[in-house]
Amino acid sequence: MTVDLTSRRRRLKRLALAAAASALALALAACSSAGNASPGSSSDAGTYSLGLQEPDSTINPLTTSDFNAMYLIGLASEGLLSQDATGKLEGRLAESWKPSADGRAWTVTLRHGLEFSDGAALTSKDVVATFDSITGKDSQSPGKSSFDGILRSVAADGDSSVVFTLAKPYADFPYLLTGSNTTIQPAGFSASTNWAKKPVGAGQFVLTKYSAGQGATFTKNPKYWDAKDVDLAKLDVKFYADEQAQLLAFQSGEIDQLPSTPTATATLKGTPHKETKPYYNKFDGIFLDVTKAPFDDPEVREAFALALDRKEIVKTVYGGDASVGNDTTFFPSSAIQPEGLAQRSQDAAKVKDLLGGKTVSFEITTLDSEKALAQVVQQQLEAVGGFDVSLKVLTSAQYYADGDDTPWLNAPVTITNWAQRLPAQFVDLIYREGAAWNASKYSNPELETLVDQYESTTSQSERQGIANTIGEIEYTDLPVIVPAFASSKILLQERVTGTFRSGQDFPGGFDFRGIGVTSS
Repeated sequence: MTVDLTSRRRRLKRLALAAAASALALALAACSSAGNASPGSSSDAGTYSLGLQEPDSTINPLTTSDFNAMYLIGLASEGLLSQDATGKLEGRLAESWKPSADGRAWTVTLRHGLEFSDGAALTSKDVVATFDSITGKDSQSPGKSSFDGILRSVAADGDSSVVFTLAKPYADFPYLLTGSNTTIQPAGFSASTNWAKKPVGAGQFVLTKYSAGQGATFTKNPKYWDAKDVDLAKLDVKFYADEQAQLLAFQSGEIDQLPSTPTATATLKGTPHKETKPYYNKFDGIFLDVTKAPFDDPEVREAFALALDRKEIVKTVYGGDASVGNDTTFFPSSAIQPEGLAQRSQDAAKVKDLLGGKTVSFEITTLDSEKALAQVVQQQLEAVGGFDVSLKVLTSAQYYADGDDTPWLNAPVTITNWAQRLPAQFVDLIYREGAAWNASKYSNPELETLVDQYESTTSQSERQGIANTIGEIEYTDLPVIVPAFASSKILLQERVTGTFRSGQDFPGGFDFRGIGVTSS
């Protein structure tokens, strides 16, 4: 494996981690659908302040895997589509999108009269150039992984239409257009460019000032296609060293929003503030190498899963902000859920029977942000009996280190967090034979065929039947244990008005339409 490939794999995983631990920890679930966002009144136009950590690398829309950089870019850039609070697709730069009869191509038609913030017309050539940069052979974009094996080519059809030709039918293809690094940049924009120095975009705001170590200032973009619904005149971003610093800033009224954490929720309990509805944002998967002892034995894998007290994990590790998982990768918010699977719960007697009196010894390797879950899992396994578990907790840099022996893909048991994705994407990324992120070394041709069938049909009844079988295979084969799906919410100052249309993340498009602030 080349150095470039291993570096890209690490950056890709940093994206998943950032989206799960940071981006989607900032996800805002709206209280109504996208079409029902509450517009701010004329008195709401003002300055909204939020806190981020300073991006840890060059800010580039095509290559960044840093959530804080994605947030800044998302305020001033726009993608073709986004997802509302319910996961429904909404056109942004795109006016319409439709598949070909055979499902092997999608035509996206742009809105009329689109412009970048510098006044240049935004046309199909800019869309083609953006996706060529993301998916090209030498691309270093984290977003490339979403299109590998799916997108064959992108071509303009006049100035206002773009045709995405696929390698295979993929019914959920439009959802891929809401992924990371997919905001449309001017043709000729370079992947090596520091965007902050020349921030041209088609988003709701224009970056007018960037101060290293301090923050950034954005003003409303009058050329935005839906500028009439952007009530804020200005948005200030302040950089903070950590979550504690942001909490103190929120308490003092310096910023208007704060991601919920157990500490923040407990500290602010009883104080005047608003909270959004929770939004499922990640799962922390326990990956078992099924090619080596002891986890080449399906009964040992099942015993592991049955030794977990998932309700206690939700309470202890996630502070109640999670739902019990059942060892499939279908998020609770997914429109289609596998049916017919009994919910796994702790069963000490069954564990004893499966292990047959033997003691299974192994080490769990994970990173520092997953330490709490790893410790609870260790305690629960040893309390049930039959397990002798040690922990190896690494820094993020150590866990996702470059090279063929990178721990997160090679240790016998690992705990890694994964941001929300389509069910088919999880199979392609972590279950498919030879997949770059298949830490379990798992392989099942039937599962791979089923996923291709799932994406080749739009029939809900057919999809439900296929999802049932996909879920049964994931549940039974158990290469990955999913004990819980975490959720998050946002704490807001009472002066914030309106309803967010979607999550504050790249699928939601960092959408501030309809949001305002009143005088303190």
